[in-house]
Amino acid sequence: DGMLGLRTFGGLGLVSDTHATTGAAMQRRPLALLAILAVAGERGMSRERIQTLLWPESDEAHARRVLAQTMYALRRDLGEQAVILGTTELRLNLAIVSADVTEFENALGTGELERAAALYRGPFLDGVHLIGAPEFEQWVSTERARLATAARKTLEELAREAVARGDPEVAAGWWRQVATLDPLCGRYAVGLMEALAASGDTAGALQHA
Repeated sequence: DGMLGLRTFGGLGLVSDTHATTGAAMQRRPLALLAILAVAGERGMSRERIQTLLWPESDEAHARRVLAQTMYALRRDLGEQAVILGTTELRLNLAIVSADVTEFENALGTGELERAAALYRGPFLDGVHLIGAPEFEQWVSTERARLATAARKTLEELAREAVARGDPEVAAGWWRQVATLDPLCGRYAVGLMEALAASGDTAGALQHA
C-alpha cells in the first residue's frame, strides 16, 4: 500500500502516492482532524477535546456522532481502515500517514536540524480557518507560534554552526531563510550581513542593510 502524506506547513492538504484523494479527505474539518492528530503524535488526543475544537456548537451526543461519521468517511475515502487508531484517545496511524509536522518534531528531537529546516515550508496551517470554531482557531495560532519559534531557532543554530565551521556562504543561506521568516528581527539581519561580508559579498550585505 502507498503512503499518505499530510502537509500542514504553508497550508493543509493530503497527498497519496497511489491514488487521488477525494471526498472527505479533501474537506476542511476531516483534514483539520488529521492535522490535530498529527501534532498530538504518539500521545494522541481525547475525543472530547477534538469535539470541542472542531464542533463546539454541537451538544456532546451530536459532536460524538459527527466525529464518528468523519472518521468513517476518512477511512472510506482513503481506503485505509486504520488511518486513525484508538478509542477514547485517538492517534494518527503514522505507519500509514506521514505528516510533515510530526516529522519536523521528530527531527528536532533527534537533532537532525537540516531535515527539520527542510520540512518547515511555511506557517502551520497557513490560511486555514474553520467557521464557528473559535477554540480551533486559538489552538492553531498557539501551535503556529510554537512551531515558527522552533523553526527560527533551528535555522539560527544551523547558521551559527556554519559560521563556527568557517563556511560563511552556507551561513548566509540559513540567515537568509530565518530573516525571511522574521524580517524585523535585528539579530537575524546582522547575522546575514556579517555572513555575506565574510563570504566576500559586501554589496549584498549593504543591500540587505
